[in-house]
Amino acid sequence: MHVGSVKVVELDDWGDFARVLHNEVTAIGHEGLLIIRNFALVTCDVDADMKPIGETNRLELVRRTGTDRDAASPMWNATGHDYEHDRAPTCKGPADIIYAYVAELTTNGYRVHYLPDGEPEDWDLTEGLLETDGVLVYDASKLDRVSKNEHWFKGDPRDALLLVFKLRSEDSDSFA
Repeated sequence: MHVGSVKVVELDDWGDFARVLHNEVTAIGHEGLLIIRNFALVTCDVDADMKPIGETNRLELVRRTGTDRDAASPMWNATGHDYEHDRAPTCKGPADIIYAYVAELTTNGYRVHYLPDGEPEDWDLTEGLLETDGVLVYDASKLDRVSKNEHWFKGDPRDALLLVFKLRSEDSDSFA
């Protein structure tokens, strides 16, 4: 499924996410685990001195590439949470990976598989999100989980992307 056909779901409130996620994933006929990632719709670009030099429309980047990450995105190396790229380089660039959560649909929404071999947990992955944030939902079978929250795309991110969620705004563009 490519970006042009990926549905952008607009919510009135992030509290609706779990219910609408279940409905939307069921409607597209996806079965299996999901990867859920929240992201900023627009980010500030800075130079080497941390001075603002512009901004990046991450939602537009998702529409073009299937991911909000690009060559300027940070690589994390938190021991026990992320793959340690500094210890074992992989030739993966920032746009080849995402930091996200594995989730399974339930009758009431979703549960998160935070620990790779642990039991799924009830988490609200939208807690604290604002109108400036969005949520990406991927087919987990199209990514490799290499740590608690780091995943590597097996192919083109556009093929893994199932849905995009954001809050409705007065000046919302129609992407569907």
